[in-house]
Amino acid sequence: MKNIVIPIDHLVMLAELDDKEAGQIAKAIALYANDGITPTFNNGALKAIFSLFRSNIEAQRESSAKRSEINTTNAMSKKSATKKRVTKKLTSTDSESQQIAEEVTTTLDVAEESLSLDAIEAIYPKVGTYRDESLSIWETFNEEKKRKAIDFVKTYVAQVPNSIDQMYLNRYLKSEPWEK
Repeated sequence: MKNIVIPIDHLVMLAELDDKEAGQIAKAIALYANDGITPTFNNGALKAIFSLFRSNIEAQRESSAKRSEINTTNAMSKKSATKKRVTKKLTSTDSESQQIAEEVTTTLDVAEESLSLDAIEAIYPKVGTYRDESLSIWETFNEEKKRKAIDFVKTYVAQVPNSIDQMYLNRYLKSEPWEK
């Protein structure tokens, strides 16, 4: 595991131990989190305290594994064939902002009956990690509003060419700049 979160009440427990015991627990936590090695303590109190940390680490491992699986699934769905991007080639004299604007010009194979969030994700330059929020906002839009949001992407990128200043997709949808 790269990171573990230790609840404050566990830290308070550690503060009650002497330095030697606290060090033993800290090393045991590190070994268990990194390598899965369960320590063997002779001291019953240390065994009990470590068991609290172990259950916390296991819960975090499980949560991390689920999050990783979801992220992998989402990444794979973004590569689906329904979101093909067609990018125009630019000459070397074009500026970066023109290049970004041209990359946003795409051809989408989207059914006319309902535009999915994938349609705008395929062309929006800064999707971010808030897909659930973007999806919930997108689902409140009617088809006309969805089309306006998609059509405005090229204009928005031209207006805000620096990617650092551009909004993530969820904020773009929430602020509705195409309506202003």
